[in-house]
Amino acid sequence: MKIVLLGVAVWLGTVTGSLAQSDQEAIKQVLRDETEGFFKRDKARWAGAWAHKPYVHFAANLYGGDFMLIKGWNNLEKQFANQFKSSKLTDKVTVQNANYTIHQNGSMAFVTYDQTLLDSHGKTTSKESRVLEKLDGRWKIINVVALTNLKDFGLAQQAK
Repeated sequence: MKIVLLGVAVWLGTVTGSLAQSDQEAIKQVLRDETEGFFKRDKARWAGAWAHKPYVHFAANLYGGDFMLIKGWNNLEKQFANQFKSSKLTDKVTVQNANYTIHQNGSMAFVTYDQTLLDSHGKTTSKESRVLEKLDGRWKIINVVALTNLKDFGLAQQAK
């Protein structure tokens, strides 16, 4: 009987570990879809990464020293509507994410990571955090905080 219980415990540990790994990969994919969808002007991909709920939030610092806080899916969609009006890409952006920390607790996950954007302006780095909620079996973003290192951005713009 002890051997059977030990076998079941090992099996459950393996299944739980692979489910957590599966969730982590799904979470990373949602984060890639949101960012790449935004820069490739693919509204369906970008919007598909978000929970369309009134409690979503987006916060970021902006070039020039200002900041932005948007509350609610409807407001977020309106704020970025112009980004998706043209299908013509103005600049090829390569997105590189690294150093993920993912804390998952049931249907919620908190993620931090480093992001590097490479485009014609050079390299822009940021510290990113996301909160995701599992809704109807799929991970969706409900909160974004993007802290971009703007120290050298103006210099790259002036050099052009």
